[in-house]
Amino acid sequence: MAAGGSGDVFDILKDASSPDTIAAQRAAQKAHDEEISIKAQRRAAETIQGHSSQPVYFDSITILGAPNTRRSFLERLVKPALDRSDQGDFTLKDALRELSKAINGLQHFEIFNPNIPFYLDTPSDYNYDPRSPNNPIPLSAVINVKERSRVLLKSGTDLGNTEGSAYIQGSLRNVFGGAEFLHLSFSKGTRTRSAYDATFTTPINSSPLAAIELKGLSTARDNSHSSHTELSRGFIGTVRWATPAYKLKQSISYEGLWRTLTELHDDASNSVQRDAGDSMKSAFTHLLTRDTRDNPILPSSGALLRLRNSIAGIGPLKGTVAHWKSEAETALAYPLFKGITLSSSVRGGILYPLALSGDAAPKPSTIADRFHIGGANDVRGFQTGGLGPHSGKDSLGGDAYVAGSLGLLFPFPRVGTDSGLRLQAFINGGRLLALERPPEVQDMNIAQGMKYTVSRLLTEAPSLAAGVGIVYGHPVARFEMNFCLPIGVRGTYGEEGAERARKGLQFGVGVEFS
Repeated sequence: MAAGGSGDVFDILKDASSPDTIAAQRAAQKAHDEEISIKAQRRAAETIQGHSSQPVYFDSITILGAPNTRRSFLERLVKPALDRSDQGDFTLKDALRELSKAINGLQHFEIFNPNIPFYLDTPSDYNYDPRSPNNPIPLSAVINVKERSRVLLKSGTDLGNTEGSAYIQGSLRNVFGGAEFLHLSFSKGTRTRSAYDATFTTPINSSPLAAIELKGLSTARDNSHSSHTELSRGFIGTVRWATPAYKLKQSISYEGLWRTLTELHDDASNSVQRDAGDSMKSAFTHLLTRDTRDNPILPSSGALLRLRNSIAGIGPLKGTVAHWKSEAETALAYPLFKGITLSSSVRGGILYPLALSGDAAPKPSTIADRFHIGGANDVRGFQTGGLGPHSGKDSLGGDAYVAGSLGLLFPFPRVGTDSGLRLQAFINGGRLLALERPPEVQDMNIAQGMKYTVSRLLTEAPSLAAGVGIVYGHPVARFEMNFCLPIGVRGTYGEEGAERARKGLQFGVGVEFS
């Protein structure tokens, strides 16, 4: 009997130390801790709810755990909460809301770990007077942060519009203690053969809604659809700001770029050869974006509005090209029923040549500045740069364009709407024109030519393609495999100036699809 009892004890001890038993105990302990935490949070919420209208004010707000961050930077982050507290008519509910705004600001800069707890208490020398319950209660707030590593090195692959690339990146966080970032990058891709850039970003006045970005770059881009490689070296300075109440993002940037069209193909057209060589671009650009889509890669509802205006030929470098370039884009996603989404987009742009200071008349636009449309991410059913003026096999680009699409996205069979897989059917098209002289005018000025060109855009039928395909919306990029059927193309393949359509399967990868 004793031996049997001893065996039972050893069996029990053996079972208690088994991995399955330990895992079950840990799971039970975790569930118990979560239950206690939920109950504590519920009690705290009930307490706050019951006292949300209690008048309070901030006696102090302290941020702990930020030895590498400037005091002045942190003070500006919490100043709105302190100022709001001093205005009077300030309750516990208001205090929690202001603290939440400050914590959101700390999280936005990505120099601290995202989990930022805070504590509220009264000063040690405060004595509550129950006879005056309406007197404001002083609060001492403590925000605990933990700084992230200041140095980040990584390598990997990336997917952008119409290309993939491999990269090596290095970043230095919180360079001067005010959420500044220094970012160095080198990449090689399928179209951008090499790209070097150094970017320095700093917030404006500690605001998570405004920043200054300074960027130096050197890129080599393979423009095989126009029989050349484009080298760009230079500087871009940008001021960005956001208006969350209207879901607006804006930026103003200046770019000074030295561009070289080189490595021309043996059969490059005369038009490409004429634009080969060096040019200097000096331009200011304003960009406005309003995006209410629920998912920018695979939206099921919401709308996008984007306006871009650029003036080249001004600024400290002046440059060798001068123009006004304007683009507008709008997109809409509308849920129908049973996971089916209707999507549409319309966009257009003009390139209006201007005269450089000292020149009597504007110069024609160059291939590096013109619009190029067509491709798997752009107007499906056409090759990259397949629409608009061509010389031989070269896309020459155009000075005015309009493009649009209409499509339906369906849930993938037996997968459900929660998956990123979709079936799609679409029709899209566009028209791209070079600046032309009206037939009845002998000596054209730019205004007459642009008016005539835009009237043609609006009255002539666009080039069209339709298709069906499979879409996968990954958090990093959108993948599409479509069967495309061009149904309206200008010119016949092989003819001089004919547009370049693509019938059959077309594969697209990118973060933006028109």
